[in-house]
Amino acid sequence: MRRVRPEELPALLEGGVKVVDVRPADRRKTPLPFPAEWVPLEKIQKGEHGLPKVPLLLVCERGLISQVAALFLEAEGYEAMSLEGGLEALTKAE
Repeated sequence: MRRVRPEELPALLEGGVKVVDVRPADRRKTPLPFPAEWVPLEKIQKGEHGLPKVPLLLVCERGLISQVAALFLEAEGYEAMSLEGGLEALTKAE
């Protein structure tokens, strides 16, 4: 599983990577600075996510849940990446 550093994010977004927010519903208070589809980790674990087979960038608050989600998706044959440090790393990078 590839970990994406915050400085790599603009190029990935420009390249059309699909962003997936895997935060639990109660943690989705912070809006994302880019478009994303919300698919909680539980749905990914159960294989009930319906995500297309395109490169995926998974995001969460600190980068831990997204790493777990990326591993589940990789096991299904997806190209899945996790934002290193999560959304918190983006706010620190600004």
